Amino acid sequence: MPNEVTEKASSARRIRHSGRDHQVLIYLGKQFRFFINENDWKVLPMAAIIAALVGMVIRRRFFVNMEGSLIGAFALTCVAIWNGCFNSIQAVCRERPIIKREHRSGMHITSYVAAHMIYQFLLCLGQTVLTMYVLRIMDVPIPREGFMTPFMLLDIGISMLLISYASDMLSLFISSISHTTTGAMTVMPFVLIFQLVFSGGIIPLPAWSQALSNYTISNYGIKAIASQSGYNERPMVTAWNTLESMRNNEIGGTVTLGQILDLLDSPAVEKRKDMELFRSYTVGEAAEILSSAEESLHLRDIEITHAMSLRDILTKLRGIDALSRTEIFPATETAPAQTVGGMLDTLMADESAQAVLDEPLNTQLTLGQVLDFLHAQDAADFIVEHAGEESINPPVTLGQVADFLKNNQALQQRRDRAFTFKTTIGDIFELFGEDNIKALVQEKTAAASYKAMYEKSSRNIVNNWLMLGVFAIAFALLSTIFLKLIDHDKR
Repeated sequence: MPNEVTEKASSARRIRHSGRDHQVLIYLGKQFRFFINENDWKVLPMAAIIAALVGMVIRRRFFVNMEGSLIGAFALTCVAIWNGCFNSIQAVCRERPIIKREHRSGMHITSYVAAHMIYQFLLCLGQTVLTMYVLRIMDVPIPREGFMTPFMLLDIGISMLLISYASDMLSLFISSISHTTTGAMTVMPFVLIFQLVFSGGIIPLPAWSQALSNYTISNYGIKAIASQSGYNERPMVTAWNTLESMRNNEIGGTVTLGQILDLLDSPAVEKRKDMELFRSYTVGEAAEILSSAEESLHLRDIEITHAMSLRDILTKLRGIDALSRTEIFPATETAPAQTVGGMLDTLMADESAQAVLDEPLNTQLTLGQVLDFLHAQDAADFIVEHAGEESINPPVTLGQVADFLKNNQALQQRRDRAFTFKTTIGDIFELFGEDNIKALVQEKTAAASYKAMYEKSSRNIVNNWLMLGVFAIAFALLSTIFLKLIDHDKR
């Protein structure tokens, strides 16, 4: 008779709780009782404390430069993984005997896991909201305007929620296959180390292990947050900070002229032999440069002492095509047009003028006197107007300079001459301009550090979010599968 009563009671319990939806609500209520009575609520203030500690570290660099953005992404991913992992690492294994007994009495494993998924999601949501709030009050420089949503704080929050929830489901799976809480807590450090070391973010991985990062939650979490923080759009400051710290370091030494000349045969010079050191200038450009530098360089006082004949002067004028083609008298029905070039040719061909043409002009003049004469006769404006586009010098390339120096016998005879020089990094900054060097170093190092996986695009961010969602669902399914085998557990 007692056996019949027990069987009826058990049958009644199975019928009463046979609905999966109803069982989800029952186990969800059980989880909230654990939250209150078993002190599971402690994970919330712990999340706030961890966020505050991390906020103190990243608030000067996150969203400021490349290094700060990557460090911030890594730090926030660590926070989310830590929160998620310790939410559920003991959730199943601490009540494993109860689960086995209830499963045999009609409890559906899918309902049990679904209740955990809902509860753990709400727990991760609460931790994420607290973390974002703490980061805000810690003055972490997260911009107001978002990229995926209207607010960047919400963008980062979504990434952290998905990282935390995927980590939570990973821990739920570990708890599902662990028979004791001690076993689960023993495995947990190895899981955390694997997630952080093989994230592929801060720690460079050897080629053979790079593929392992594709199987870590941290990899997709770092990529999502680093992309949102605009990693590729920030300046790189490590190289410049290193140079700046060496400002007072002395550099220099003793080199011989032969060592310097030998450098001209180096592959670096050969590769750049066509590089122009001095470009070609036109008459107009030369006139503009001369005019702007006339006062500051005292060019007007330069003496012109080179002896020239009148023929030399006329020949140079004849060589200016634009001036030679200039018409003095237009063409008529009876005579062709008279040009400056024609007039000069006639003058230089006149036999009676040969003696005068070849007589040297030894008058000493200054450049200022020549300029004043040209301006008085309006000749300078005339020359610039008609010959402004004429080139006055060919370009000079690095190869030409190198060949000249290597073939210079006077230099080759002095190869053993030694030169000693000393300077500091700070002196070089002053010579070339500290702001110019800083901008150049940061620009070049940022370009070299560009990473396509941190591209700030909607597609890239959504793909990382989807992968985090796939991790969460996959570990939840694995937890369900292994818990369905709980009856085969002989312990």
